[in-house]
Amino acid sequence: MPVRKIKKSYISCVGYFKSYKNNKQLAFESILERDFFTLLEFDRNVVEYEEQPLKLKYMLKAKNTRYTPDVLVIYKDYSKKIFEVKYQSDIDSDPELQHKISILKEEIARQMSIPFDTFTDTQIDKIYFRNCVFLYKNAFIPKNDVITSKVLDGLNDLSASISIKSFLELLSKNQTEQLRILPYLWHEIFKNTSLVDMQQPLTMSTPIQIRGHSE
Repeated sequence: MPVRKIKKSYISCVGYFKSYKNNKQLAFESILERDFFTLLEFDRNVVEYEEQPLKLKYMLKAKNTRYTPDVLVIYKDYSKKIFEVKYQSDIDSDPELQHKISILKEEIARQMSIPFDTFTDTQIDKIYFRNCVFLYKNAFIPKNDVITSKVLDGLNDLSASISIKSFLELLSKNQTEQLRILPYLWHEIFKNTSLVDMQQPLTMSTPIQIRGHSE
């Protein structure tokens, strides 16, 4: 549970992000935090993550100060990392914030033996991120074992790269049926992004890559 309750604000963008990986809602305080959550959903090295995970006391300008990190990320190798999520322009224009980040990096390592890092908007690849946002819309589709089995069997039977459109035509000649199948194909790609090239915009012409059979 987050240690600090996020309050509604008319200045910043606050809300809740439905996390597939964590199987719960996570609160965010900015669009950038929401975007970071989205990217964490697609990071295969990330097992889980938590917003507002803990409180830390430290000295800043000779004063006792409390700090609540934005995100704690836990990785497959059991390592952890704390992230402060900030726009790069805010960091660049604020020497006090730069100093605070520098102090926090030292204090978190000293007190908790956990690395501290910042996540900024400059770290977002636009094409990759747009693909993530698109695929995440298919993360929570209704369960349908029949269609899912058809998609998985079709993927496993592929012997050469084929476009999304052509793959649907292999599964059904009926366009209405193809439209029913499509979200379940995107869902499998969401779960296993190695099926496609995430560095290129996803379209109906996107090739399905054989090297990334569904897990």
